[in-house]
Amino acid sequence: MTPATRNKILVVDDEVLNVELMRAYLSNEYDVISAYNGKDALEKVKNENPDLILLDVMMPEMDGYEVCRVIRNDYKMNFIPIIMVTALTSKDDHNKGIEAGADDFLKKPVGKFELDKKISSLLRIKQQHDDLLTDRNKAYDYLDYVGVLIAVLDKNYNLIHINKKGSDFLEYRKDRVLNTNWISSFVPENFADHVRKTYDELMRGMIRVDEYHEYPLIIGSGEERYFMWYDSVLRDEDGNITHILISGEDITERREAEIKLQDYASQLERSNELKDLFTDIMRHDLLNPAGLIRSFTEILIELEMDERKKHIINNINESTTKLIDLIEGAAQLAKLESMEEIGFVRVNLASLLEESIENFALDIDHKSLEMDTSFAEEYPAMANPLIERVFSNLLSNAVKYTADDSQVRICIDDTGDKWKVSFIDQGDGIPDKDKLAVFERFKRLHKENIRGSGIGLAIVKRIVDLHNEQVGVIDNPDGQGSVFWLTLKKAQ
Repeated sequence: MTPATRNKILVVDDEVLNVELMRAYLSNEYDVISAYNGKDALEKVKNENPDLILLDVMMPEMDGYEVCRVIRNDYKMNFIPIIMVTALTSKDDHNKGIEAGADDFLKKPVGKFELDKKISSLLRIKQQHDDLLTDRNKAYDYLDYVGVLIAVLDKNYNLIHINKKGSDFLEYRKDRVLNTNWISSFVPENFADHVRKTYDELMRGMIRVDEYHEYPLIIGSGEERYFMWYDSVLRDEDGNITHILISGEDITERREAEIKLQDYASQLERSNELKDLFTDIMRHDLLNPAGLIRSFTEILIELEMDERKKHIINNINESTTKLIDLIEGAAQLAKLESMEEIGFVRVNLASLLEESIENFALDIDHKSLEMDTSFAEEYPAMANPLIERVFSNLLSNAVKYTADDSQVRICIDDTGDKWKVSFIDQGDGIPDKDKLAVFERFKRLHKENIRGSGIGLAIVKRIVDLHNEQVGVIDNPDGQGSVFWLTLKKAQ
């Protein structure tokens, strides 16, 4: 509201003299609108949109309580301050006014000082509320126009919400696509069974959420467009899964570009030029939009009052964070592969491992895992600070695949001039035929349960290679699970 704007005050009283008294008190600072009965007051509320209402209680036909109740319940105007002006002073009268939706009370005869104080206080609160609504609506507008399709599907995969950008992607008006079945209406037939199976398992809690996958949509023009999807489940207050929140980025052009890059890669034989190009695409074409989405959702989280909407926005924010982690991981792998040499410093392996364990404390507690380390001394080694990423990735891998209420063990063995660091989990284990492939980039196991990039172990392998050391995986000799190990040179 600009400084020149005057607030409108609606004065409702069946006594003309009372209305004129209020006008005399207020007209220097406010635009005063008058009404002399309840019906007239309701018309003025709809047509004049006042900023505050002074409402007499005792009026014929429709008293102030009923007028207040209609404004709050029928008109859904919860944020117009209503001050009831009354000669009634009993506790029951005040309770009745509060139940009807009154914000404050003034006792007749009304004094100008008290009137000014109450009006200015309530108008200040209303202005703050109006400012919050304006900021929130701006944030929603930003989310509508950010370049990502955001939608909510019910248990039958019917579309119950889609943002404006999403309807633009589909080339349909929002009212044309709401309540239609997402899979039968937009997913190509040759992908429908796969998408339905994925969402069935998601609704049953059989697969992890918030990981990316891809499938195309058929848009209004009949064209098939490819999207990268991030899914989250929405739950009711009892924790039951009720909906799926999906967010998709149109990657059609990027997918076509990737095909061209693959052809180019065969000619350049994975040269540094291709790696630099790939890293640039990852950082600029993916990371910038993802960062914008996260920034806007963080604004919405602070402004949103509705807990259900806040939960949806939180899911969007978490999914976007996973997207950013994926992009940064791929970019780091590309950067590592362009390195030929690294420097080394003296480090204490025990301290680095303990820091990694502290960083995963929440995940460890969530799965009720026991961490067995039993580090007996310092373990001085020569390593690059990149080794911290190796420890973090291997510990994350062990925690992720180890069953709840079991154990993860980390040990450091002396092998002469080297230390051997082992991460021992109690997961499903790795077949012998896959033990080498697991360190290849974009390769991963457990595909039926977990959707991910497979970048983490590729980063581990590259960093260990830069140390001119060895890394591998064997079966857990003490039972189910795997042992991921690496070697590092001792410091003299």
